[in-house]
Amino acid sequence: MNPLLLTAIIILAALATGNYFYGTRKNRWIVSSLSKDLEAALKPISSNYVNIGGAIGYNFTYALPAPYINAKGTITLSPRHSLLYLPFSLALGIRDRFFLNVFTKKKLRGEGHVVALSQLKKANIDGLEAMKRLDVSEGGRNFVILWRGADLSADLEKLLDALPDPASLKHFCAFPGTKTFFVHANPAKGEIKGNLEAIMKLLPGFIDKEKA
Repeated sequence: MNPLLLTAIIILAALATGNYFYGTRKNRWIVSSLSKDLEAALKPISSNYVNIGGAIGYNFTYALPAPYINAKGTITLSPRHSLLYLPFSLALGIRDRFFLNVFTKKKLRGEGHVVALSQLKKANIDGLEAMKRLDVSEGGRNFVILWRGADLSADLEKLLDALPDPASLKHFCAFPGTKTFFVHANPAKGEIKGNLEAIMKLLPGFIDKEKA
């Protein structure tokens, strides 16, 4: 075999191996950080995590204290451990993400959304055109506030304003049909505690107190 080719193969193999261990370790650290932030903000009674795809994510389920029932969500991570796929994922805009659904038995006052403008077409909101709309800016990003039923505009603006890192939020939703709160975010540097604590503090304001 050509010595130069052999050297190139050895170097590439060494780089791939080193990147695998570094990327795997980094993703494990991020998952550990995110799970600690989640549990600090939601204060679950019990928790369960299920690995999906090795170093790229986890599904989680929490039992929650009243007025909530449980929370279910997914953490998905950039493939830092894969020297082959990482450049493509970065080019496609694939980043660390988490999705959270918080369920309650209580009736919600109405439907409301805070959506990053760049995410609006991907949010798949039924009847979006018929909803009341307010365009706002926060943290250097543009957001759309949507609501129907009760006027939730002030509550939604308050929630967005309370976030220490609004730029990481992609979509917040209070959906009365399933009595669910939904959060989609791209956490920065493995941190979501501040945003989640702010959101959880304000969720009771979306519950119908007369019919709770």
